[in-house]
Amino acid sequence: MQKPQQTSQPAILAPEGPYDFAQCPPSSPWGRVQETTILMWAYSPDGTRVPVLWQVHTAGHGGTRVHRQLAARFLNRLPKECHAYGGNRLWYEEDCESNVPLFIFYNGLDPSCWLVTEGQQFPRERLMESIRRWMPDTVDAVRAIAARFDAVLVKNGHTLRSPLPAQQSV
Repeated sequence: MQKPQQTSQPAILAPEGPYDFAQCPPSSPWGRVQETTILMWAYSPDGTRVPVLWQVHTAGHGGTRVHRQLAARFLNRLPKECHAYGGNRLWYEEDCESNVPLFIFYNGLDPSCWLVTEGQQFPRERLMESIRRWMPDTVDAVRAIAARFDAVLVKNGHTLRSPLPAQQSV
């Protein structure tokens, strides 16, 4: 079951589209999907909004699911240590790996997402603290991919809610 998205602010649509419509799969590496929340939108070839990033909940666990085309366009240089399942860059376990796509796509997240809700915005760099702790060899790659995603948003005229700070060494 998908939570309804309620927001008065327009969503930023993921760049480098269009994206084909795809539903979040009904099963995940953690079991049957019980609930999903759309975290990011894009546009389809006919101009309609389509989901491209989901938060997934199962009976005992969960994580983040990335649309296949979004992963192909932005995550192709992501080290395998940054994702948990099958080397396909589509599933990210909630305890550690989910911080990777959430950090990378932070500025494209729907305004209703718990990470970026105005007045309660979760600091982007806190996501990086976890990546730095659990996957330190991937920090430079994750930052580079996030910078590329942010640069495409800026090129398309969007203001970033959280620009990346100057690169810090690990």
